[in-house]
Amino acid sequence: MAEVLFSTLHLLGALGMAAGMIVATLAAGSLATEHERHESAYLTFRKIYALTAAAIVLSVAAGMMLWLVVGKPAAFFSHNPVFHAKIALVATLLATMVYPAWFLCQPRSAQVIPATVLRLQKVALPLMLVIPVLAYLMARGIGY
Repeated sequence: MAEVLFSTLHLLGALGMAAGMIVATLAAGSLATEHERHESAYLTFRKIYALTAAAIVLSVAAGMMLWLVVGKPAAFFSHNPVFHAKIALVATLLATMVYPAWFLCQPRSAQVIPATVLRLQKVALPLMLVIPVLAYLMARGIGY
């Protein structure tokens, strides 16, 4: 029962994180092309990133519970190179989110969004496609 609960929470957190990142990327792209930028747009970014951060915390916490407490033994995951690749990609994904989140959540007036912010957000999208594939392979025992 606990495994099902934490698996569901992990999946919901991952879906929330992916949805938040996609919305943030699309919104930043549209904000970069607008000539008028309003404080309400930046307030929207703060809300998007706050919900995405909550989804990240939920996903990581549930994933840690699945890894260390419930479900398959920790050795199943700890000795699996596919699991380590997934963890590395998640860490890379989170690292690419830090600067755009910091920049877009700062209280600012009309300021041009740097290309670096948009590029980092676009780099994160392919990572979000690879991580579920690795998760599926890992859960099926490939690499163990």
